Amino acid sequence: MNRIKLILNILLLIVMLLLMDPRSFYGLEFHEWAGLIIGLFFILHKALNWSWIKKVTVCFFKSSPGRARFNYILDVLLLAGMVLMILSGIAIARTIDFSWMNLGGSGMFWRVMHTSSSFITLALFGIHLGLHWKWVQLRFKFKKVAS
Repeated sequence: MNRIKLILNILLLIVMLLLMDPRSFYGLEFHEWAGLIIGLFFILHKALNWSWIKKVTVCFFKSSPGRARFNYILDVLLLAGMVLMILSGIAIARTIDFSWMNLGGSGMFWRVMHTSSSFITLALFGIHLGLHWKWVQLRFKFKKVAS
Protein backbone atom coordinates (compact mmCIF):
# COMPACT_ATOMS: atom_id res chain seq x y z
CA MET A 1 0.00 0.00 0.00
CA ASN A 2 2.84 2.43 0.82
CA ARG A 3 4.37 1.85 -2.62
CA ILE A 4 1.05 2.76 -4.29
CA LYS A 5 0.78 5.89 -2.14
CA LEU A 6 4.35 6.89 -3.00
CA ILE A 7 3.81 6.47 -6.75
CA LEU A 8 0.50 8.32 -6.56
CA ASN A 9 2.11 11.17 -4.60
CA ILE A 10 4.98 11.47 -7.09
CA LEU A 11 2.51 11.57 -9.99
CA LEU A 12 0.41 14.22 -8.22
CA LEU A 13 3.48 16.38 -7.64
CA ILE A 14 4.80 16.07 -11.21
CA VAL A 15 1.43 16.72 -12.85
CA MET A 16 0.70 19.65 -10.52
CA LEU A 17 4.02 21.25 -11.44
CA LEU A 18 3.42 20.64 -15.17
CA LEU A 19 -0.03 22.18 -14.92
CA MET A 20 1.30 25.45 -13.48
CA ASP A 21 2.01 26.79 -17.00
CA PRO A 22 -0.81 25.91 -19.40
CA ARG A 23 0.89 27.65 -22.33
CA SER A 24 4.09 25.57 -22.22
CA PHE A 25 5.06 22.86 -24.69
CA TYR A 26 2.17 20.49 -23.87
CA GLY A 27 -0.66 22.97 -24.58
CA LEU A 28 -4.04 23.90 -23.21
CA GLU A 29 -5.78 20.63 -24.11
CA PHE A 30 -3.29 18.63 -22.02
CA HIS A 31 -3.68 21.20 -19.22
CA GLU A 32 -7.46 20.79 -19.12
CA TRP A 33 -7.52 16.98 -19.31
CA ALA A 34 -4.64 16.55 -16.88
CA GLY A 35 -6.37 18.96 -14.50
CA LEU A 36 -9.42 16.72 -14.42
CA ILE A 37 -7.28 13.60 -14.03
CA ILE A 38 -5.29 15.11 -11.14
CA GLY A 39 -8.62 15.72 -9.42
CA LEU A 40 -9.38 12.00 -9.72
CA PHE A 41 -5.91 11.12 -8.39
CA PHE A 42 -6.50 13.46 -5.46
CA ILE A 43 -9.76 11.64 -4.65
CA LEU A 44 -7.91 8.29 -4.90
CA HIS A 45 -5.22 9.64 -2.56
CA LYS A 46 -7.90 10.55 -0.02
CA ALA A 47 -9.56 7.14 -0.42
CA LEU A 48 -6.25 5.39 0.31
CA ASN A 49 -5.94 7.47 3.48
CA TRP A 50 -9.59 7.15 4.48
CA SER A 51 -8.87 5.30 7.75
CA TRP A 52 -6.69 8.21 8.94
CA ILE A 53 -9.33 10.77 7.85
CA LYS A 54 -12.06 8.85 9.66
CA LYS A 55 -9.97 8.41 12.83
CA VAL A 56 -8.95 12.07 13.07
CA THR A 57 -12.46 13.31 12.21
CA VAL A 58 -13.97 11.27 15.05
CA CYS A 59 -11.33 12.38 17.57
CA PHE A 60 -10.68 15.89 16.22
CA PHE A 61 -11.99 17.85 19.21
CA LYS A 62 -11.26 15.23 21.86
CA SER A 63 -7.91 13.57 21.72
CA SER A 64 -6.11 14.21 18.43
CA PRO A 65 -2.53 15.44 18.82
CA GLY A 66 -1.78 18.95 17.56
CA ARG A 67 0.15 17.67 14.54
CA ALA A 68 -2.75 15.46 13.44
CA ARG A 69 -5.16 18.40 13.78
CA PHE A 70 -2.85 20.62 11.76
CA ASN A 71 -2.55 17.96 9.02
CA TYR A 72 -6.31 17.55 9.03
CA ILE A 73 -6.93 21.28 8.61
CA LEU A 74 -4.27 21.40 5.89
CA ASP A 75 -6.02 18.52 4.10
CA VAL A 76 -9.36 20.35 4.29
CA LEU A 77 -7.71 23.44 2.78
CA LEU A 78 -6.13 21.27 0.05
CA LEU A 79 -9.54 19.77 -0.70
CA ALA A 80 -11.08 23.25 -0.92
CA GLY A 81 -8.24 24.39 -3.18
CA MET A 82 -8.63 21.39 -5.47
CA VAL A 83 -12.40 21.92 -5.70
CA LEU A 84 -11.90 25.61 -6.54
CA MET A 85 -9.25 24.78 -9.14
CA ILE A 86 -11.43 22.16 -10.81
CA LEU A 87 -14.63 24.25 -10.78
CA SER A 88 -12.89 27.36 -12.05
CA GLY A 89 -11.01 25.27 -14.62
CA ILE A 90 -14.30 23.86 -15.86
CA ALA A 91 -15.75 27.38 -16.03
CA ILE A 92 -12.89 28.69 -18.22
CA ALA A 93 -12.21 25.53 -20.25
CA ARG A 94 -11.69 26.10 -23.97
CA THR A 95 -10.90 22.64 -25.34
CA ILE A 96 -13.46 20.63 -23.35
CA ASP A 97 -17.10 21.69 -23.62
CA PHE A 98 -18.57 22.19 -20.18
CA SER A 99 -21.17 24.76 -21.30
CA TRP A 100 -23.91 22.35 -20.20
CA MET A 101 -22.87 23.00 -16.57
CA ASN A 102 -23.81 26.70 -16.85
CA LEU A 103 -21.65 27.85 -13.93
CA GLY A 104 -22.34 31.53 -14.60
CA GLY A 105 -20.04 34.31 -13.45
CA SER A 106 -17.67 36.31 -15.58
CA GLY A 107 -14.70 34.77 -17.33
CA MET A 108 -12.39 37.17 -15.49
CA PHE A 109 -13.76 36.09 -12.08
CA TRP A 110 -13.19 32.40 -12.89
CA ARG A 111 -9.73 33.07 -14.36
CA VAL A 112 -8.61 34.95 -11.22
CA MET A 113 -10.16 32.21 -9.04
CA HIS A 114 -8.33 29.53 -11.04
CA THR A 115 -4.94 31.23 -10.90
CA SER A 116 -5.23 32.21 -7.24
CA SER A 117 -6.44 28.82 -6.05
CA SER A 118 -3.72 27.11 -8.12
CA PHE A 119 -0.87 29.05 -6.51
CA ILE A 120 -2.31 28.78 -3.00
CA THR A 121 -2.92 25.04 -3.43
CA LEU A 122 0.61 24.52 -4.77
CA ALA A 123 1.97 26.24 -1.64
CA LEU A 124 -0.26 24.03 0.53
CA PHE A 125 1.04 20.94 -1.34
CA GLY A 126 4.57 22.08 -0.52
CA ILE A 127 3.71 22.37 3.18
CA HIS A 128 2.01 18.96 3.03
CA LEU A 129 5.09 17.42 1.42
CA GLY A 130 7.37 19.03 4.02
CA LEU A 131 5.27 17.68 6.88
CA HIS A 132 5.47 14.20 5.40
CA TRP A 133 9.15 14.38 4.42
CA LYS A 134 10.24 11.66 6.88
CA TRP A 135 7.70 9.33 5.27
CA VAL A 136 9.14 10.20 1.83
CA GLN A 137 12.69 9.60 3.08
CA LEU A 138 11.72 6.20 4.44
CA ARG A 139 10.12 5.20 1.13
CA PHE A 140 13.25 6.19 -0.80
CA LYS A 141 15.48 4.96 2.03
CA PHE A 142 17.45 8.22 2.06
CA LYS A 143 20.40 8.08 4.39
CA LYS A 144 21.29 11.04 6.54
CA VAL A 145 24.71 12.41 5.82
CA ALA A 146 26.78 13.31 8.89
CA SER A 147 27.82 16.96 8.88
